[in-house]
Amino acid sequence: MFNNSVWVIKKLRASIPEDPFEVLIDGKSMGRAKLLAFAKRVPNTDRFPQVLVIYASGYLRLKAGADPTPPLPFGQSFVLGPAIFGTSASFPKKTLFFHPQLQRVAIDTSQLNQDGAGRMLIRITGSSSNLSPNSATTNQIMNLAWALTLEEPHDLATTLHVAGTFEFTEDVAPDPVQTKRFESVRLLQISTMFIDHVRHDVNALRFRTAGNIVTLSYDPALSHRLLPVTPRSLDPAMPMFDSIHTDDVGRPNGKTPSYKIRINSTTGPMTGPITVRAFFNSSQNLQDDNLGLWAFQQMPACIKKGTAGSIDYSVIASINSPVDRSRKSG
Repeated sequence: MFNNSVWVIKKLRASIPEDPFEVLIDGKSMGRAKLLAFAKRVPNTDRFPQVLVIYASGYLRLKAGADPTPPLPFGQSFVLGPAIFGTSASFPKKTLFFHPQLQRVAIDTSQLNQDGAGRMLIRITGSSSNLSPNSATTNQIMNLAWALTLEEPHDLATTLHVAGTFEFTEDVAPDPVQTKRFESVRLLQISTMFIDHVRHDVNALRFRTAGNIVTLSYDPALSHRLLPVTPRSLDPAMPMFDSIHTDDVGRPNGKTPSYKIRINSTTGPMTGPITVRAFFNSSQNLQDDNLGLWAFQQMPACIKKGTAGSIDYSVIASINSPVDRSRKSG
């Protein structure tokens, strides 16, 4: 669909149940797709490794621009949000409104330089209308939109800025039991694999509190538990956390990228500190993303139709696990 000798954008096939979305490039419709791939040429080569893929389900995968041999796999995904577990006017039974159904992906290449390099702007919309009521995990209670800025990838890291907005299309009540456990409201989510010490996309969570940096290494003995066992909120002055792959051992995926997430701002019905939570099951299926990680912030017990807000954050995918040099752990 697009090739300026530095960037290549392609539609790919994907075996997912979600409907395809409309694709536009610089205002021109390019048809529909379930999966969109962005590749960037490695300087002074003819290699174009993929750095970003977008699924119709709102799952995105990001990795650094290096093209080693064998190629670096994507590994973990992050899921556009927010997501909520609770009830609504149309869904009186408890439901996890987990991921969106993308309606449109509009790509703007106006900020690319004359040499083809530069940043890519991507506007995505999702809608709660025209969805099947049997689509159990799709977010059917909000209208959603995101403005993405994909910075020019580098060998060791790629940065994506996400500015998301949402508006509730009906009254919603987050589940009070899950609210107490910091899991009913999920500002953003990461979906990935951790089965054992040698089969994983990531193997640790690291986050900053007001007074320290906490590292939690995953272990099969921790499966089926909400983690960290003792929740601690992020540093409000610098709400950051890392989903990291710290070794080269994990199979079948080898050295997959680590993610550093920084939440820049939230507006709307959310209040109070932000808490990061993780959970994984003991599935032995190598195709199963059995580890979930999310950021929680409190919403009212009853959210009225028309309530709106925004979530702004940045994701850095790096070959090496992110290093936070601004404060040493104690």
